[in-house]
Amino acid sequence: MRRVIPAILLIMVLGCGKGEEERAVGVEPGADSVKVIATKAGRKTWVMKAAKVREENDTLTGYGITIRFYKGGRITSILTADSGKYDRVSGNMTAFGNVHLVASDSTEMWSRTLSWDEKRQVIWTEDSVKILDRRRNRTLWAKGMETDASVSYIKFKSSVRGEGEEEFEE
Repeated sequence: MRRVIPAILLIMVLGCGKGEEERAVGVEPGADSVKVIATKAGRKTWVMKAAKVREENDTLTGYGITIRFYKGGRITSILTADSGKYDRVSGNMTAFGNVHLVASDSTEMWSRTLSWDEKRQVIWTEDSVKILDRRRNRTLWAKGMETDASVSYIKFKSSVRGEGEEEFEE
């Protein structure tokens, strides 16, 4: 049984120079794993690993994915999911199934889908989302939200339900 053992199958460099971008190279057929690294001005912004990958045109579909988001060389959040799609042209990603995001401040988020908008640098969903805010000792539920990779703010797209020790204002 032939096994592909590359540590890194493709590297993606975003934002080099004056907005010029280098895009990821192709994936070897039958690749067992893949690692995509995105940088901006020479600094790592996110790293996506997938246990298995399939390539179709400009889209990579990964299974068993983990995405680490970075700011200033430090991990700001880690997202895991059953699968995900990465568009090599736009740089956008969407994670599907058992999506779980943990921010460096211990805030946790669960949803069926979460997407990364490369241009706006935001994580968003139109799906239902559960958020465990450990700093304020509360749990929130909503349908649709937007945040940055650090989860330093959360903008809800619908009414929010919550429970916890701290008063909640919508």
